[in-house]
Amino acid sequence: TMGSGAVIDEDRFVLLETHHSWIDAQAKRKEQSAARGVSLDQCFDAFVKPERLDERNKWYCSNCKQHVRAMKTMELWRLPNILVVHLKRFEFKNIVRRDKLDTLVHFPLDGLDMSAHAGRMGANQHHQQFVDESVPAEYDLFAVVNHFGRMGFGHYTAFARNWDENGISSDWHLFDDSSVRNVGSGTAGGHNAVVSPAAYVLFYRRKTWQ
Repeated sequence: TMGSGAVIDEDRFVLLETHHSWIDAQAKRKEQSAARGVSLDQCFDAFVKPERLDERNKWYCSNCKQHVRAMKTMELWRLPNILVVHLKRFEFKNIVRRDKLDTLVHFPLDGLDMSAHAGRMGANQHHQQFVDESVPAEYDLFAVVNHFGRMGFGHYTAFARNWDENGISSDWHLFDDSSVRNVGSGTAGGHNAVVSPAAYVLFYRRKTWQ
């Protein structure tokens, strides 16, 4: 039942989403989206975009003493030395379905600039404890966890390269169960295997440690 009084027949809803025409249309949309891909910067922009809370998630305002549909905004106040990015790869469809998202996310192997996505020092003095603009906000990728399959079952692999506080290797290694092999730069035929639709969790290290 929705707030407007409308009633959703869950059985019919599930049947609609299992109809071959719906499945074909969704598959075509996902293929087109996956082929185009999005950048990691676009993902961060979407993450911090202001969002109006819906009727079921109203916020209590201490000034007007009422629950209101407030604007929610998320910001990155303090950038860590190790940045872990968890990409959303599963989409809620209904109570029994979670679809795998295979959209290609283009992420840099070196020189990820997070300065555009971090909170800025404002007029309020307490902001100064969160932001240090004197430290470069550039990161290099040192590992990627990949997921193949669907929710509930699948297979995980990982790419990783050696690093320390002074530098990072240019050679990548592929970890697949008990198999570990050097894949060099990861590039073959103009395509880099490290950047793929299977990428699930990204691990970055800050070039200049704070």
